[in-house]
Amino acid sequence: MVRSGRRRRLLVAHLFLAVLVLLDCDENHSEPDQLYGPTPISDYLLGDFEPARHPSFVNVSELGIRTMGRTIYLRAEAAEALTRLIAAFHSDHPDVDLWLVSGTRNFAAQQSIWDGKWSGQRPVEGQRLNQSVPDPRQRALKILEYSSMPGTSRHHWGTDFDINLLQNDYYRRGPGLEIYEWLVENAPAFGFCQPYTSGRSGGYQEERWHWSFLPLSRIYLQDWNDRVAADYPGRHRFAGVDAAADLAPVYVNTINSDCQ
Repeated sequence: MVRSGRRRRLLVAHLFLAVLVLLDCDENHSEPDQLYGPTPISDYLLGDFEPARHPSFVNVSELGIRTMGRTIYLRAEAAEALTRLIAAFHSDHPDVDLWLVSGTRNFAAQQSIWDGKWSGQRPVEGQRLNQSVPDPRQRALKILEYSSMPGTSRHHWGTDFDINLLQNDYYRRGPGLEIYEWLVENAPAFGFCQPYTSGRSGGYQEERWHWSFLPLSRIYLQDWNDRVAADYPGRHRFAGVDAAADLAPVYVNTINSDCQ
């Protein structure tokens, strides 16, 4: 009976994803106002807007998604699909907690993370990089192991989120392993993929905690390449940008092929 119930849930999820893919319409795209709302396209892709004021975003706590007290916004489409995923997960693992620690981060929020690591105010692996890595290029590469340059983060789009703990080891044993194995098997049926898997040729390190809503993120990825890449960072400046800007397309595009 458990397996039968699980098969029914997965069938419903697959049908839901099929509808999303049809709505996605890769080659023709949805209308810009549906994808970007009142925000200019390039500003949206760079995260230069306030998600709390954008009509396409929701506070995920209002949908019953646990955030451990944090205020987290996602695109409504992603959040609604995530509620279905979480319900299915808890049906299979009622005693395992699953929550969000991060969702949408705009340009300013990402710049705060980047600038903090660049200046040494935010230590990386116990080191103040302004002291331990004085060479600008090498310092940028160190930060880029896990943190995006502002304007290049998938978290700008409202499609990507982080769960539970930002440590790969957590997902190799115990409840973390149960979560990760379930997501690998079932998340695609709800429209989600893991962008930063192991075994890629470059880019960010593996992130087992980071998941993306593919029906929208694949469109934003294509539009970032079409509309932002050639002019990045444009008018947007930040610490170390001259040493690292050419790396932006590499890190944006070196992702799991299932997320493209």
